Parts: sequence; structure tokens; C-alpha cells
Amino acid sequence: MPGQLPGEGAVFLDHVAHFVPAMEPAAVALSACGFRLTPFSEQTNRVAGQTVAAGTGNRCAMLRRGYLEILVATGETPLAQQLRASLSRHIGLHLVAFSTGDAAAEHRRLAAAGFPVLPLVDMRRPVATESGQRDARFTIARVAPGAMPEGSVQFLTHHSESLVWRRDRLDHRNGAQALRALWVAAADPHEPAQRFARFTGRPARREGEIETIALDRGALHFAPPEFLAREFGLPLLPSLPGLAAYEIAVSDLQVAARLLTAAGLGLQPLEDGFAVVLPAALGGAIVFRQLSG
Repeated sequence: MPGQLPGEGAVFLDHVAHFVPAMEPAAVALSACGFRLTPFSEQTNRVAGQTVAAGTGNRCAMLRRGYLEILVATGETPLAQQLRASLSRHIGLHLVAFSTGDAAAEHRRLAAAGFPVLPLVDMRRPVATESGQRDARFTIARVAPGAMPEGSVQFLTHHSESLVWRRDRLDHRNGAQALRALWVAAADPHEPAQRFARFTGRPARREGEIETIALDRGALHFAPPEFLAREFGLPLLPSLPGLAAYEIAVSDLQVAARLLTAAGLGLQPLEDGFAVVLPAALGGAIVFRQLSG
């Protein structure tokens, strides 16, 4: 399995997250798409040496490159309130995280680039192991709510790779291998593309109707909602700009297509894959592509 952690100066597309009002139906929906999910986990932060509830909990689908997350509010913390505020817009994709070897350095760079940064977060979540429960640890660099209107856009540094990407959770019935790209819908794709370029420190390039930011692993695509509806069959988001879909590379497209069809999901054929609009309990959409390389 390739290493999950970026080298010095590199930026990876690490994970995306669905914000949902209830975990069980969302987890059932993602499992029906052929993903193996981690057990439910309550998230905590370390503040002044004390463990403090984050007010959120998750389940994840861990891939050989990156992962998917389902997030639900579990308390009345500021983070939980932000999650619920996002749900008032729509159920679905509201978070994208980029991994870096040094979240503190990215935190300083974001501030210098004019983003209103929040204090660095020492986040943890418990992981059951054969030797007992251990905490997976992450340093997260966030910006103030509203600075990125698409949702929660953040950098993080992983400190517990072996606890997060456990080998017994990386095999999926649909053959999912990697988080390949994220699609952002915008009436004017140039504006969010330039903003994300400042955020990631990577240039945006225009290709017809689409603007793209190539990361050291993964990519961001920015397109008008009409393009996403026409090409992928995606419904219009209730508010723009927004996170519309993500791409998953699978080991065998035919295996994935049969599984999703059997689950009752409609497939939008593409030249090199297919798109699936996810059930309402989960929100968002996935574009499946054949793994290459």
C-alpha cells in the first residue's frame, strides 16, 4: 500500500465528508454502494491538556489513497452547530481536507494569504486495537466559517497513519482504491478556482468549461452546474458554490457497476466510467473511474 502521508511541501487530496442528520441511514446508503465502513467514533479535541468533546462523530470508508467520511452532530459545541447550519443548506458534501506534512506551516501560509484562520486543532478519535484502545491524532488548520462558502475546507497532518489506515478495512466490495478528485459547482467557476488556488498554493488552469487544480495527489475540478447536470446527470445544488461530487478509482468498473445496479442505483454512463447520485440520506454523488497506474 502506498504511503498516505505527503512528503515535505506536498499537498494531497486527503478526504471528503458527507454531513448528515442521522448516521444509520447514511451508513446504510454508503455501505450499499459497496464501501466497508469503520465503526462509529466520537471525536475529541485536546485543549490545554484536557480532552474536550468535539460534538461530532464519524464513520469512514478508508481507501488505499485517501478516504470518505460521514459526519453527524452529537452535541452542542460550535463545531456541531456549524455542521447543523450546513445541513440547513442541504444534506451531503460539505467538507474537503488536504493533507500536508506540516499543518502549522500551512496555517501560517493561509494567514499570510489573507484567510481568517482559526487556532490549530489537536483532534483525536479512539481506535480499538488488539492491544486496547488508542487515539488516532490529527493536527487541523481551519479557516473561519464562511471564508470558504463551499463548506469546511481545511488542512490536516496525520500523526497515526497505521491506526487510521488499518489494513483490515481497506478492501471494498466495489473495488474502491483511491479518492481521485473533487468536483465543485459554481455559476462562475473562475472565482472558487482562484480562491482554492490561494488556499492550496497550487495554480488553477482552465480547460474549456472546467477549471482544474492539480495537487501532488488528486485534483479539484470547478464547473458550472449545467455542465455537471449534462455530463454526470447531477441535480442542481440548492446553493452555489458547493461541493457537488467526488471521483473514486476502482479496480474493475464492471464489478462496481453490477454492484451499484443491484443496489437499485441509477448509473449515468460516461466515456471512461459512470456517475451515481447517492440516496437522499447521504447526499452528493460519486463518479467512478477505472484505476490506472
